Amino acid sequence: MLDMKPASKNDVLETLSTCLRNAGILDDAGMKLLVKKLEERESLSTTGVGEEWAIPHASLDGFPKTVIAVGIAPGGVDFASVDGDDVKVVFMIVGSRSVPRLHIQILARIVRMCRKKALKEKLMAAKTPDEVIEIFRSMDD
Repeated sequence: MLDMKPASKNDVLETLSTCLRNAGILDDAGMKLLVKKLEERESLSTTGVGEEWAIPHASLDGFPKTVIAVGIAPGGVDFASVDGDDVKVVFMIVGSRSVPRLHIQILARIVRMCRKKALKEKLMAAKTPDEVIEIFRSMDD
């Protein structure tokens, strides 16, 4: 989701979950459950990892695969990040409880990618979802 203008962290979680529903990945009940799981995860500890990045994540029973939704909020949103900065790029990971290791591997890879300052600049400049996908395809660890 490019050029998000969220009012809150929960708005980000709901917007990205709605994108998954609209793409046919989740039904309405699954979308509501995902938002609930993400909010529960955020209540334990923020997924705002600093440097304007957030990586909210949750696993769902019976979910067939792991997917990532990317949200870009040029104006930033308060995510209660560890460094206090507003978040501009969000990677929301939704995984299957039946394959927890994959979820963790993807999370670790995204954390490594977030260390690359050029990545955020490229994502912020992207104009289409296809450009975002191409940015990731061109990256290496």
